[in-house]
Amino acid sequence: MNTTLEKGGRMSKSKKYKIKQKDFRKLEKLAERIYNTVVVIDYFCRTQQEIEELYNLAPIVENLRRDTDTVNDYFINYPDNNNF
Repeated sequence: MNTTLEKGGRMSKSKKYKIKQKDFRKLEKLAERIYNTVVVIDYFCRTQQEIEELYNLAPIVENLRRDTDTVNDYFINYPDNNNF
């Protein structure tokens, strides 16, 4: 598998994978569970700012939530979600 460095330092894979519909649904549910968990953690960190450790974690959780938003959005808006 070939990888290339993209802008921002992230690696992209040039090889394409074909995912079966059953596996796609599993990944979709996993992404949804991760998203929901991060939403709860984000809310907790934002409302408990007096706890220094949570205050320090808030920016990290915010970035994680942004990433999970992107992943969850991908599954929600996947073109022809029912056709593989």
